[in-house]
Amino acid sequence: MYARVLRDKQRFYTGRDVAEDVIFGRESKLKRVDFKGFYTVILEEKGDVATVATVRVHDERVAELPLAATRFSHRRRGMCRVLVDELEKQLRELRVERLVLPAVPSALETWTKLGFSKMRDEDKSSLLQKYTLLDFQGTIMCQKILKTHSPW
Repeated sequence: MYARVLRDKQRFYTGRDVAEDVIFGRESKLKRVDFKGFYTVILEEKGDVATVATVRVHDERVAELPLAATRFSHRRRGMCRVLVDELEKQLRELRVERLVLPAVPSALETWTKLGFSKMRDEDKSSLLQKYTLLDFQGTIMCQKILKTHSPW
């Protein structure tokens, strides 16, 4: 349901379906609406889609996970944890230092249980100077350090 509300809200402000643009990796000359490089990660259980997320690796310093959803019938079963654990494993193999995501306040506790923490304003500002990250109004930017020797 949150994804539908988010999609409707973004379409109202931009005239575009942001979720669709991200999923299909649509490109644009405008940096803020250029969604190239996103991948869709899917966790299935017995042929049924359980959890889906979008991820974009910017470089060895940062990857972002702006959208994640678990089907209602699979909630409270650890499916998101399985998907995020596997994604983190793959990102570590790529030597990515940190994974960031915008969390809606109602899901913040879930993300902190998965090892994410609220990002300090200074860290967020520093990242936004170099990277174009997908962020939504009313969300809290969170991060998880994947490499222990990160200079941040």
